[in-house]
Amino acid sequence: MRANILVMDDEESIRFCFHRFLAAEGHHVTTAASYGEALERMDKNIFHLILADIVLGDGVGTDMLHEVLRRILKTRVIIMTAYPTTETLSLSFRLHAADYLIKPLRQIKLLDAVKRVLHLIEYGVDRPASSGHVHDNTK
Repeated sequence: MRANILVMDDEESIRFCFHRFLAAEGHHVTTAASYGEALERMDKNIFHLILADIVLGDGVGTDMLHEVLRRILKTRVIIMTAYPTTETLSLSFRLHAADYLIKPLRQIKLLDAVKRVLHLIEYGVDRPASSGHVHDNTK
């Protein structure tokens, strides 16, 4: 499935690398450096998937989960963080995050997580209850 993907991260190098990795897989990738910029992108485009960093200058990535629910979108959200906590993990899955990834991310782990979520979308699987799995993608 070729998807429209939004990458929301305040680190330019991460936006650049993720854009490159995902575009090479045939996806249309849009990036946002902030929560506000991501909301602007969402006003203009429909995304299948959003990759959201938790720590941002103007908000937190888990706010994107609230926004997707508020807008009643079918968009899936993968939360990413270099600072995992049980609180953000629990909140993310309560708000129907598709995954919770721990940075730094290796390319193959990122692509596997994206492929897994897009597979669910492609086959019409509704938002499942969280399995509670945390993916430490540094290994």
